[in-house]
Amino acid sequence: MDPTDITRALDHLPGLRVTTVANGVRVHVPALDDAVRIDADAVRRHRAIRAPNGDPAVEFVMGDEQGLWPLILTPDDVVFQPVSTGAVLDSAIEFQVTNAPHIVAYSEMEHAAEHAALTSERPGPIELVGVGASLLLVRCQVVAATLVGMRPVRAVAWWRRAWEALGGELPFPPFRPDPLWDELVADAARISVTPSERPGQAVEPADLAAFRRLEPGLTVVGLDDEFVATWREWAPISPSRFAATLLHRLDGARADLALYPGGSGSVDVVLRQGSATALLQFSWSDRVELSVDEVRIDEPLRSTGLFQRMMFNVDRLAVLLGFARTTVLATDIGSIAFATMGYPRDPELVRELRHHR
Repeated sequence: MDPTDITRALDHLPGLRVTTVANGVRVHVPALDDAVRIDADAVRRHRAIRAPNGDPAVEFVMGDEQGLWPLILTPDDVVFQPVSTGAVLDSAIEFQVTNAPHIVAYSEMEHAAEHAALTSERPGPIELVGVGASLLLVRCQVVAATLVGMRPVRAVAWWRRAWEALGGELPFPPFRPDPLWDELVADAARISVTPSERPGQAVEPADLAAFRRLEPGLTVVGLDDEFVATWREWAPISPSRFAATLLHRLDGARADLALYPGGSGSVDVVLRQGSATALLQFSWSDRVELSVDEVRIDEPLRSTGLFQRMMFNVDRLAVLLGFARTTVLATDIGSIAFATMGYPRDPELVRELRHHR
């Protein structure tokens, strides 16, 4: 593929800085402070898609004589396929990590490395097998990132913090020599990394005033002292974080929250733009399952990423609230919409990744 075609495909992704290099393009992603290189000879095809959070994205199908692999760019992230554990471990025995993701976002890689480091530095006993598996996966992801020209120094810095906290004692064979990894370690030694969420930060009190400050974006049905008492008993997050997560990037949306003694509740989110309306309704009756009851989006608001953004926000909120799962009943056109929310979208890539699982 011609580098000009790649550049043109990325034109609708805001914020990226694209430059032509020898037989390809270099894409700097300011949100990551890193850049990815797309080899024009390896691009088989590409398509414009929507990211799970509703952002525009481009999915590249990359390939050579060995097979195909995905490379997905959004305005603030890069999604790629990790290398196998055999590519980083110096062992004739194959090691597999249960439930290892077949693709990963750069931001997810950094978060996983940070989480592993902070877990390793906590006082008390550590579940070494679990932390070791996380570090192995992060190393596979870092190596894969370098194969597309990226230099994830922050992820390596967190990885090294975990390694040092554990005294280098991990439950798997030694790593293969890797000069590029050694370069990243040297670069990581020259920077400091700080937790994205620091433990012990002040938590906003949940009281009547806290909920009233959120109006009209979030309105509580029957706001009174009984509601506040139920919230304090039931919700593990602050009112402002609840509202910020639910309404993230839904400009102009309004939400009504009902919460009943015992913890059951429901939320209605409505977004109006002119004569068009988008509606999201979900509810719960226990601490296990959050159920999406209805999503309805009028024609002028469809194909804008709004559906994906609403569902992305609900998923994030369910995790923060401690629900074990989110369920959705999707039929007809709705089932198609839900089926196209994840990565990758290219049918041949889907088959390729399933084959290698």
